[in-house]
Amino acid sequence: PHMIFVTLFAEGAIPFGILLASSVVQDGHGMLPLLAESKRGFISVKVVNFAVGLLVGFFCYLVGF
Repeated sequence: PHMIFVTLFAEGAIPFGILLASSVVQDGHGMLPLLAESKRGFISVKVVNFAVGLLVGFFCYLVGF
């Protein structure tokens, strides 16, 4: 999914703030070991990543990125 956001940004279809928020939220396959170990920990990290992504996105929107 990250390549989609990079391509859209390169074409000028989305602002930098959306690309940055997407980059914060995307963790690729790095979370698979945690998912195998603890589903609760996996969900907790995902929720924190999502919240931080929203904060970054809203901040960039307010600043005008």
